[in-house]
Amino acid sequence: MARFAGVSQAAVSRFISGKGAISQEVREKILKVVDLVDYQPNPLARGLSSGKFNIIAIVMANITNPWYPVVLELITRELHRRGLQTLLFNATPPQTVDDLMPLVLQYRVRGVIITTASLTTLGADLCVKQGVPVVMFNRYAQTGNGHSVSTDNIGGGRLAADVLLESGSKVLGYLGGMPSVSTNRDRRTGFLERLAELGMTSVPLLEKEFTYAWGYEATQMLLARHPDIDALFCADDEIASGAIDALRFALGKRVPEDVRVFGFDDHPVASNAAYQMTTIRQPVEDMITAAIELLLQDSGKNERRLLPGQLIYRNSTPEKR
Repeated sequence: MARFAGVSQAAVSRFISGKGAISQEVREKILKVVDLVDYQPNPLARGLSSGKFNIIAIVMANITNPWYPVVLELITRELHRRGLQTLLFNATPPQTVDDLMPLVLQYRVRGVIITTASLTTLGADLCVKQGVPVVMFNRYAQTGNGHSVSTDNIGGGRLAADVLLESGSKVLGYLGGMPSVSTNRDRRTGFLERLAELGMTSVPLLEKEFTYAWGYEATQMLLARHPDIDALFCADDEIASGAIDALRFALGKRVPEDVRVFGFDDHPVASNAAYQMTTIRQPVEDMITAAIELLLQDSGKNERRLLPGQLIYRNSTPEKR
């Protein structure tokens, strides 16, 4: 373009970036060439020249969970509103998110949002070492680098215990996801701590993964061992939907008359007529705002933000007694 316009390459660069002064004469020469060739700025080329793209990488590993497509759409919408582009990476088994991180960083992204619970600290550490801000969304690491934004999962677990007890439940069980990840660990901790405060120190539980299939299987296993269970707190709505179906169709139980079920997240399935699930709604839009602010205003110090969840009362638990 500089050659056709008869101006310097530096003048063209200042025109494209909007930074630096150029004369009106030079501007008009460049505009004539722009009109002639219908020029559109190339963000990749701009990134190569500046050393950093205006792109945020979103890294996922559980996109089949109904909650995460909702999160992805909202994150993408907010980033685009701020003039940022998105690049999605999805780890498919046996590939892990940590396996993806070196590839992600090849794109010289401005920042990374990681939305999977299965990440170790290695991926976040790699980002920080290369000077790329990273935010872990809906989870955190107790050690290692990076910012994090999540719901107050301990508080949510405590609230679930109170709601189930107030509904008249006597024998409560817990169905969890992956035992080591922060979301499951905190929801379990809050639930068990609250029950222990009320004198219930022996609580049946099973943990494995955040899936419908696990909820369906684990419900049958737990009730076979503890047939007097009359309430289940599930670590997310996927597990809870599997639990409700197992109770009804495999065990012949009524929900909530025989067994109450409490979920977490409030993903789209939770409000379906088939489930009408009592759950904790995560403040997704507020979490996204916080995550992007941490990413763009990176202070260099690890920050962890906890936001309160909201009780959504539906038919999988009866009215308070």
